[in-house]
Amino acid sequence: MKQGEDEKSKVIRYTLNYPDGSYAGYVVFDGKYSKVYNEKGEILFEVEGLFPPRRRKVNYQWIEKVLEKGMPDCRKRFILYVASRYLVNVKGLDENEAVEQLEEFYSKSGGKVYESWLKSVVRGVKTKKLLPWSLKRIEEKIKRCTK
Repeated sequence: MKQGEDEKSKVIRYTLNYPDGSYAGYVVFDGKYSKVYNEKGEILFEVEGLFPPRRRKVNYQWIEKVLEKGMPDCRKRFILYVASRYLVNVKGLDENEAVEQLEEFYSKSGGKVYESWLKSVVRGVKTKKLLPWSLKRIEEKIKRCTK
């Protein structure tokens, strides 16, 4: 602790708002616990850590690199679990643009993929709002398969 700093100076208070922008209450974070209060100042609950938790920023650059360069093997699996989800639900492409990019990606290493399958995959991931698998999850799946 720095000189002149006491425990109270580490307390952070910030307001909470409902999605419509109206006042919902506030949070008092003491560095370890968050106490959440409603608009009347009544405590609702206490949780360890920061509330609401901060969303982690995900780096999807690796997906762009694979789409750009292509891959010789496991292309359909990559389309199903990563590329289609990225193009539609992260990048925000419409279904036709996503299908075009997926066909282009698949053809870089030779071969043909059914457009109907691509459309089905793209429609499914869009409807279910699925996000692409992370590199860590892919590595875990590979380890399980190779055992």
